[in-house]
Amino acid sequence: MNRAARRAWWIAAGQAAVPLALLGGWAATARLAGPEFLPGPAATAQVFLHGLATGWLTENLGVTLYEVAWGFAWSVLVGFPLGLALGLSPLLREAYEGPLLSLYAIPKVTLFPIFLFLFKLGPESKIAFGAFHGLFPVAILTWSAMRAIPGVHLKLARSLRLTPWQTVRHVVIPSILPSLAIGLRLGLNLAFLGVILGEMFGARHGLGQLLMAGGAAFDMDRIVVVLCVVALLALTANAALLLAQRRLERRASAAPAAALWAPR
Repeated sequence: MNRAARRAWWIAAGQAAVPLALLGGWAATARLAGPEFLPGPAATAQVFLHGLATGWLTENLGVTLYEVAWGFAWSVLVGFPLGLALGLSPLLREAYEGPLLSLYAIPKVTLFPIFLFLFKLGPESKIAFGAFHGLFPVAILTWSAMRAIPGVHLKLARSLRLTPWQTVRHVVIPSILPSLAIGLRLGLNLAFLGVILGEMFGARHGLGQLLMAGGAAFDMDRIVVVLCVVALLALTANAALLLAQRRLERRASAAPAAALWAPR
């Protein structure tokens, strides 16, 4: 076994050891605390299957996935053009960078009553709240990455008399793709967080509402099941976007200016 194969084996073994250690710690803690305070993995699996069979889990899971998908989509649709505008225009960046960063620093959960007042108790308030959480990292990492674009690439675009759209498509986007992937990953995580928080404080359905209902009834079985589902969803989405980010980082060694000569 060569050095690269041994390194890959140790990395895979280390990654596999983490969930096994967490599972073992969970089982040991549940045994010490008792099932009334912390259900073990076996009991949680039974409640999970019961939730799938009776529909109380799948129905609320579907609501949360719907709201997260739309919240993340809106965060990209708003955050990416906003980041492009601030990155392309020094005047806009100087005028709005400070207020945007200040708004990002505000604890957003305190603003949820405003979203609830504007969008009422339906899914729209949770979608808007999730989008509000996710658009900031997308916009900030987009314009931050645009600062690192070599000036020679933009000069070459001007010398070729590319339109603003062609410059964005063939120069800007290829240059910022790795950083944009990071922004999308963080945006999805925060959009998910925003939706769950919105469901906890003002919703009739969703995983966040299940957490609040379980806490009010001290139903630890449902609470642990919902926490496990939320963690698995977040880890799966984060892992998929992390793989995409690393692939883009490996491809980033290609000169972005070469895309200028691609057929248009």
